[in-house]
This record gives sequence, structure tokens and C-alpha cells, in this order.
Amino acid sequence: MGAIRSNPTRRVTHVGLAANLENEVTRSLLDRLVPLLSERRVKISLDEDLAPDATLLAGCTPGIDDSCDVLIAVGGDGTILKLARRYADRDLPIVGVKGGRLGFLTEATPEAVVEMLLSGSFEVQDRMRITGRVHSGRTPGTSFSALNDIVIHSTGYSRMLTLRVEVGGKLLRELSADGVIVATPTGSTAYSLSAGGPVLEPTLDAIMLTPLNPHTMSIRPMVLDATEVVSVQVLAAPSGLMITVDGQQGIDMGLSEHVEIRRDERVTRLVVPDTYDFFSRLREKL
Repeated sequence: MGAIRSNPTRRVTHVGLAANLENEVTRSLLDRLVPLLSERRVKISLDEDLAPDATLLAGCTPGIDDSCDVLIAVGGDGTILKLARRYADRDLPIVGVKGGRLGFLTEATPEAVVEMLLSGSFEVQDRMRITGRVHSGRTPGTSFSALNDIVIHSTGYSRMLTLRVEVGGKLLRELSADGVIVATPTGSTAYSLSAGGPVLEPTLDAIMLTPLNPHTMSIRPMVLDATEVVSVQVLAAPSGLMITVDGQQGIDMGLSEHVEIRRDERVTRLVVPDTYDFFSRLREKL
């Protein structure tokens, strides 16, 4: 994996546009972004969440198809995560326009993003995804995919769980904890970081395993090879169980079930400036 440098002579002529309309600054960002693109004769197609506003966004048409060169996501990192799941089956690079305060995925102002896209001064990074599936006995159930992380946790006030964690079919540990985070390198600066996990360069191939408040010091965050399969079964829980995907999607889980998590065959393609410096961003955000 890594970065694919764009051809500066190839002009972006068609963009998809998506936005988090619950973000209070999104409307003003759209009011700046749409005219900038229209003035440069860039075709604009709207994501399904923006389609009802097509009449208010002059020159935009509803529906994003495969002719789009790039998808522009207006909002915070949560907007990128949502769209990365929605378009996981599409080979559609995503670039974020900042609408939040703290973000590792969004890029810059509408003006800077338009200039970057139209000048060709950008790279496309392939970011690893992980996929999980709930199993009840030998019967596979619900599947899901994440760009950041998959978290198994309690839904009640008393959060301590007894977990059995296997890696590659071999027992790693049975432990008591509030839950466990399985994350990608992109997700290493998200929930896993606040739980004491390490920071990884986002273009690495790896799977991170971070226990949530373990009740022993002998189990620490681990970095696993991307080819490994992580299996988590909850052996005891005082209340309900849930799997949370990228902090946005919740899936119920029972004691008789286990979840298997592995590398997704799909990737999320993120557009970054050709001057992108992860370590500079790390210093800025942390």
C-alpha cells in the first residue's frame, strides 16, 4: 500500500459532493465550494443526503456515478468515515473539506481543496480497511466494514466483560476488560489512541488490538500482521453487548456468538496534498 501520485496534467472535471448537514458550518462551506467548482466548469453530482437540496445548489445534479473523478466530503472525520462505508464498493477517491475542529482525515478550506484538485498537486493514498462478521455457532451472520475500528463492548452501566481473544485460531488471552478495539493504522489516531494504543503511519498494513481498561497489566496493545484473523468471544457480561463500527454503526451481539475480524479486500482511497506530512499533522493535532 502507499501513495499513488496523480498526473498533474490530468484535470478533475467531475466531482461528487457530500456533506454533513448537521454540522453548523457545513452550509457556509457549501456556499463557498459550489461556486468555486462551477466557475471552473467542474460538473457537480450530489450524494443521496444532499440530493433533496439540488434546487438550492445551483448547477448540481443528484446522483453520484462512476464518471466522478473524486468525492468531496464537507464536514469532519465522521463524514469521511460514513462515506467510506457507503462507497466501499466504488473505486472513488475521497477528499475532505474541514468542517470540524479535530481531524486527521479532512484536508483544508474549500479554496485550497479546489486548487489542489484542479492543479493535480495531490496524491491518492490507499488506506486499509477491516471487515468483521458475527458468528453464532457455525452460522455466519451480520457482516460490516470499517476504516477506523471495530469495538466490542458492553451497553450497560457495569461494563466489565470476560473476553476470549484468539489470533489466527490460537488463543491469545482470556481477560477481563471493558471491551476490545480492533483498529486499522488509520484508526490508530482515533479511539485506540485514547485507550493507550500506539500511533501507526496510516498507510501501513497492520491490525491493532487494544484492550479497553483491562483489569490486568499483563495484556497490552498489540500490532498484528494484516493477514491475521482476530476472533473475539464474550464469555461473561453483566448486561447487553454491542459491536460499534467506526463509532457510527451499532450491531447487537449475544454471549453465544463471536466476531471474526480480518483485513477487508477493499480499500478506502483518500486524496491528500502532494506535500502531505503525517508527522506534521500529528504534531498539530496532538
